[in-house]
Amino acid sequence: MNRWTFFIVLLLAGTAVKAQYSQEWVIGGRINYMNGGRVLMPDGERKKAGYTIKVAPSLAYFIRNGLAVGVGVGYEYTKDLRGRQHTGEIVPFIRYDFGGGQVRPFLRAETGWGWGRSYMKEGNDGKHFLWTSTLKPGVWIRITDRWAAEATFSSLQYKRVKATDLETDETITRDKWKFRWLDISFGFACIFRW
Repeated sequence: MNRWTFFIVLLLAGTAVKAQYSQEWVIGGRINYMNGGRVLMPDGERKKAGYTIKVAPSLAYFIRNGLAVGVGVGYEYTKDLRGRQHTGEIVPFIRYDFGGGQVRPFLRAETGWGWGRSYMKEGNDGKHFLWTSTLKPGVWIRITDRWAAEATFSSLQYKRVKATDLETDETITRDKWKFRWLDISFGFACIFRW
């Protein structure tokens, strides 16, 4: 089965299921992978620039139909030509679903903090602390009464990073806005009532 057939079947299955959204708890998780592409080295050799993988479980509560509040925790691992980096984060969020039915576009606003460590191939290792605020559009598909799938497609992010070199104790603070047109993540969620 090709991916378009799978997507159409998923949409039809999602529209056939009756669901109530308010007063439901959602345990979910997303995974995001970004390939860094290839870099042309001075000697003419092409090397992989690296990659980033992020895993983010979350817990949310629909306070009313279409409006959820929650918290996510995340772990991000980045490897590139300069070294590798580990980052953990805690991110409270609010999500608003547009429209009704089983297939709902949504907008997720999240803000939170993180911390991590960098291990460099050349230079000094470091530690970092960060504050991020992000807007992510996406789509939520209710597959059954207990399961849903979601995907986000892009993001607008503000990030403030405070990095400290562990050898020299020098600290640098950076503020940065970033729009990623193809910041794609996929996730599944288990829905239940207490």
